[in-house]
Amino acid sequence: MANIKDPALIEIDNMYVDADNLSIQNAKLHNRILLILPITAILISIFFFVYFELEIHSMIAICVIFLFALLIIEREANKLGCHRKYLEYRVLAETLRVQFFLSLSGTKADVLELLPWFTKQGIPWIGNIVKSLPLDDVKERKPITYYWIFDQKAYHEGALLKAEQSYKLQAIIKKWAVTITVIAFLLGLIFEIFMYFYSPNIDAHHIRLVLKATIGIASLSTLFIEGYFGKMSLYEKINEHKRMISLYSKIEREIAKKGETPEIIIELAREFLIENSAWYAYQSKNKPELVL
Repeated sequence: MANIKDPALIEIDNMYVDADNLSIQNAKLHNRILLILPITAILISIFFFVYFELEIHSMIAICVIFLFALLIIEREANKLGCHRKYLEYRVLAETLRVQFFLSLSGTKADVLELLPWFTKQGIPWIGNIVKSLPLDDVKERKPITYYWIFDQKAYHEGALLKAEQSYKLQAIIKKWAVTITVIAFLLGLIFEIFMYFYSPNIDAHHIRLVLKATIGIASLSTLFIEGYFGKMSLYEKINEHKRMISLYSKIEREIAKKGETPEIIIELAREFLIENSAWYAYQSKNKPELVL
C-alpha cells in the first residue's frame, strides 16, 4: 500500500511482498509442471501407438526416453516442493495482509488469535512469523475500505471471470471428447457390420487404424483434462470467488451504515482467514502426480 510512513507497517508490508513474490514464483513453476506432466504422458501414448500400429520399431526407444523424463520431472517436482511452498507462502502472505489492515485501521486484534485451528496446526511456522511482527509499534491510522475491501472485491470479480472461462473450456473439451468417442464407436460398429455381411474388397486395416486413432485422441484429451484442468480445482475456485465477493459486499454495506468499527473489521478478518484456510485445504489435493 502506498503512502505508508509508519516503520512497523512498512516492515509488515515488506514481509507481505516477500511472501507474495515467493508464492507467485512457486505457483508459476507448479503450473508449468502441471502442464508438462500430462503433455509428456500424451506424447508417450502417441509414440507407443505409432510403434504398435505402424510398427515403427524405433518409436519404442523414444517412449522409454519420455517415460524416464516423466519420472524425473515428477521426482524433481516433489524434491523442489514448489506446490507446498506456493500454498504456504500464499497463506502467509494473506495472513500478513490481514494483520496489516487490522493494524492500519487501529483495531486492537492479533491475527494469530483469529487464525483457524486448521492453519495453526497445518502450517505452524506461520505463527512464529506473526509473533515476530512489531504490532505494538504501529502508530499510523488510516481508513481501509478502499484498499482492502474495494481492491479485493475487484480482484475476486476478475478472478471469477477467468475461472469460469477455464471451466467452460474444460467442459467443451470434455463434451467434444465424449461426442467424438461415441461417434467413432458407432462408425466402427456400422463398418464391422458392413464388412461382415458384404465383405467388400477394401483396405479395412487403414479404416480401423483411423478409428483407433480417433478414439485414442479423444481419450488423450480426457487425460489432459484430468492431468491439468483437474488439478486447478476450477469448481472450488469459482465457489470461493463467489463467496468472497458476497463477503466483501456484505462488509461494504455494514461499513456504509456503521463506519469502520472494530467489530466489522474483525468479522471481515476472521471470515477472510477461514476462506484462506479452505483454499489451502482444497489446493493441497493438487500436488503434481504421474499421469499415464
